[in-house]
Amino acid sequence: MELEKRGIPTAGIVSSAFVPVWEARHRAMGLDVLPRVVVQPTLTEIPSERVREEVLKHAEELVEALTVQPILTAKPTAVLDESIIFEGRDFFDAERNLNRGFLDRGWGDGFPIVPPRREAVAEMLGGTSRGRDEVVIVMEPGRGVGTVEKIAINCVMAGCQPEHLPVVIAAVEAMSEPDFCLTTVAQSTGPQTPLLVVNGPIRKELGINSGCCALGPGAPSWVNTVIGRAIRLVMMNIGHTYPGLTDMDTIGSPNKYSMCMGENEEANPWEPLHVERGFDRDTSTVTVFPCGSFIDVPDVVSVTPEDVLTTFAHTANAPLTPSWSWLVQEPMRANRQPTLVLCPEHAKIIAAGGWTKNDIRRFMFHNSRLPMGALKKSTRPGSVAPGCKWIFEGPEETMVPVVGAPKDYTIVVVGADSGKSGYSWNWGAPVTKAIRR
Repeated sequence: MELEKRGIPTAGIVSSAFVPVWEARHRAMGLDVLPRVVVQPTLTEIPSERVREEVLKHAEELVEALTVQPILTAKPTAVLDESIIFEGRDFFDAERNLNRGFLDRGWGDGFPIVPPRREAVAEMLGGTSRGRDEVVIVMEPGRGVGTVEKIAINCVMAGCQPEHLPVVIAAVEAMSEPDFCLTTVAQSTGPQTPLLVVNGPIRKELGINSGCCALGPGAPSWVNTVIGRAIRLVMMNIGHTYPGLTDMDTIGSPNKYSMCMGENEEANPWEPLHVERGFDRDTSTVTVFPCGSFIDVPDVVSVTPEDVLTTFAHTANAPLTPSWSWLVQEPMRANRQPTLVLCPEHAKIIAAGGWTKNDIRRFMFHNSRLPMGALKKSTRPGSVAPGCKWIFEGPEETMVPVVGAPKDYTIVVVGADSGKSGYSWNWGAPVTKAIRR
């Protein structure tokens, strides 16, 4: 896209299943037409020799795309009328029609929404001192301009209260940082989604659950639920992360509706997450993780740090996990940092053994390894960074760490005493932002 804007002819090779995301992306970047040829198979699922055969079938089309097809400047997007009216036999019928209408337009997540009336949006904006027209993010993959007001509209739809708005704004700011890898999280074929962890005094002020059922469902976690849901609606309606258009998730995941929790700082035997990341204890923060998948880690038997963490290492050693990315060359490389979500019982056992968070990280780094043979099934040799190519030349039994360094592990304490923890495979690095009212 950048080359085309500079007058240098290009042409893309696009699998048929990915034509919608190709077109949506180049239009978001300001091009009505970006030359491409379409091949039928998904190229990641066939041998490299067949990839070459498929591409060569379209050689003449490629030449034509490079020499004939015009490049047009994108036209301005049409502006909707200032308001849309939904009617019905009574209020409830009108609200049903509104929900159906929002779904038909792609603006809803599938659950009933709260109508974003002008009065409701104005009330929501009362939760922050920031101006309604302040731009918080130009959001990938659709490059939508996310103002405070637009974020507030989605917060209303999600069922948030005005006091929740600053948390959502801070989380959106975190997602705009390059380390978060929002473009991949938003439009991948996997179930990646933002996972929010809230720290500081605002946890109790808002009633954010950090104990039993912190990720829901039910009344104890309703604040968690609506904040997490607002993030998904923001991704859809500002970032244009629409299923089947730019969100190419093969199966989907219920995690994508809402993932927000507080850290159980009272049960944390070490520094809480936000203090470890450079903030004062009395500062309220939100850390956003690009969660790829969230795995239950049950262990009600172990009584030593080594045994508890060996259970985590077995989880981390699942073959073909995304953390291998430390081996991949730019620009596809991402610093994917997994998260240990320790329940208080497991944290207590580890701390009682005199272990620090850095001890946990070193143990995980040295014990979370897979043989080279497993790596070859998930990474093509041509995509490996130059300094790592020696790994592919070694024996298949060579043990390779699943992350690049011990520091890549993040540790939080969440939940109730139960011997059940969690492990989050992340598609980038966590980002922490202070929550400003």
